[in-house]
Amino acid sequence: MRDRKAEILDAAARLIARQGYKQTSIDDVIKASGLCGKSHFYHHFKSKEELGKEVLNRSFERFGERGLAILREPLIDPIERLNLFIDSIVVAQAERGCVASSPFCGVAAEMADAGEGFRTRIDAVFDRWCDQIRSLLEQSDGRLRDGVDAARIARFIIATLEGAVLMTRVTREIKVMQGIAEDLKRFIAMQLRDDAFSGPRSPSTGGGQQERGSGALAGSSAT
Repeated sequence: MRDRKAEILDAAARLIARQGYKQTSIDDVIKASGLCGKSHFYHHFKSKEELGKEVLNRSFERFGERGLAILREPLIDPIERLNLFIDSIVVAQAERGCVASSPFCGVAAEMADAGEGFRTRIDAVFDRWCDQIRSLLEQSDGRLRDGVDAARIARFIIATLEGAVLMTRVTREIKVMQGIAEDLKRFIAMQLRDDAFSGPRSPSTGGGQQERGSGALAGSSAT
């Protein structure tokens, strides 16, 4: 048996990501999801706003919680977890053929101006991601360079990934996302102390000591 509510949410999410929340009408959702009429829509949702909030929550559960699960994995080194999180974004974008926004952020970008309730929910989600990344950096056993602001790095990582998703969507080239991801991992390595590496450096974390030092994002000097 088909889950009609899930089908409505899927159709609404696609419409919102493509044409925006304000431009998506209940009639659009009814047509896209194959419903017979508005009575079927209102059987599942009281209003367009309720539909929008459920789309937002569902998008976060599908994408955000999966990413957070990687960041929370206790048996993996904190910095390695962060690199795996970055890789997971690249893989997800490749699987979608480089033509879609991230499942959560594509919807979030279209709904941030739809009302204060939407904005505060989206803000809370980004705060959760940033807090988790900041916590990982702070758990890295003293490997961060002195003066590096973990909270600012966390915000920079999230902003860079979302920008990379947008650029990949425009160019339709996964190599764009892959290149930005590798640069981002190198940037993270630059925030670590010169003696932080106990084993061989991979290309994604390599670079000389001078290069890593010159890229440190310190709270006292970054703009």
